[in-house]
Amino acid sequence: MAQTTISDLWTPDIWIQGMREKERTAPALLNSGVAVRSPKFDEIASGAGISANIPFYKDITDDADGIQVENTAPTLKEIASGKQIVPILNRVVGYDVTALAGQVSGSDPVGEILAQLGARRAKGRQSTFISILRGAFGGGDDANGSASKLTSMRVELFDESGADATSDQKMSADAFITAKALLGEVQDGLEQGAILTHPNIVAQLEILDKESFKSGVESGLSFTVKAYRGIPIFTSLSLVRAGTTSGYVYETYILGKGTVGIGEKAQSNKVGDVSSLLLDETEIAKNNLSVYDRTRYLVHLNGMKWVGTPAGQSATDAELATIGNWDLAVSNADRVGGVLIRTNG
Repeated sequence: MAQTTISDLWTPDIWIQGMREKERTAPALLNSGVAVRSPKFDEIASGAGISANIPFYKDITDDADGIQVENTAPTLKEIASGKQIVPILNRVVGYDVTALAGQVSGSDPVGEILAQLGARRAKGRQSTFISILRGAFGGGDDANGSASKLTSMRVELFDESGADATSDQKMSADAFITAKALLGEVQDGLEQGAILTHPNIVAQLEILDKESFKSGVESGLSFTVKAYRGIPIFTSLSLVRAGTTSGYVYETYILGKGTVGIGEKAQSNKVGDVSSLLLDETEIAKNNLSVYDRTRYLVHLNGMKWVGTPAGQSATDAELATIGNWDLAVSNADRVGGVLIRTNG
């Protein structure tokens, strides 16, 4: 007897389009002005290997003018080049449901999976990017002043006994302004950048500096989010760890416009493609149906160089969060465009 299944109603091409639209319109950090999506990055993500080189010219805009002297040539300077290295990530998630489960519940589990996959993917990529930030800035390390290449772009107010933290060890408007100043000229465009922090830190700032919050800000985004001092806020419950003695240590990242590059291999519905969205009905006789979401993409923090060696076929989030796996590619840490504040609340 013929059977009408979900694949008769939705085709993989429609799913792929729908997932892309949901992912790119989800209210997530990587859909803000912080991130730049580029055909060049898409090309890199679609290529071979587990990492790729991105050559660039180093900044000469801070070179000072000299004084012209008659019959004397100026001292010639040079423009140096560098190489950023970006890890390329292969990720997969799969879901399995049965026709009986749908019938008994009176719902459509597969339809619900497909409806949520775009937002799940956006959250997953934000989580991966948080790991990259922790590796680059040393945010997950328990040492005050640890040997990250971006140590100079940190404001360290915490200690490891946060249960008895003073007001000076907690987030405040003064601490935020001090950290923002480390960005130099980059801070002028922070309205198109972002704050990434824990919800408890947002609450702390609202208590102390309520007047600097707005009910919403668009900043050219496809969604509206809360803003502090005009800068869009994104939150993650993962941006906290227990102090080694007591209390908690929180991370707050301030990121400028365009500090992150994103690229991805276009998805297909081909079996065996590392970037594919598939409906597997091979066990249809058992009334089972599986959905696989395979992606290949890159998320790159400007100015950094991946120097790690993954244990597997691409870097894990834990490997991305390891300080020793990152080096600085640009001349100065303030060229990266981000700053980290660590507090006890």
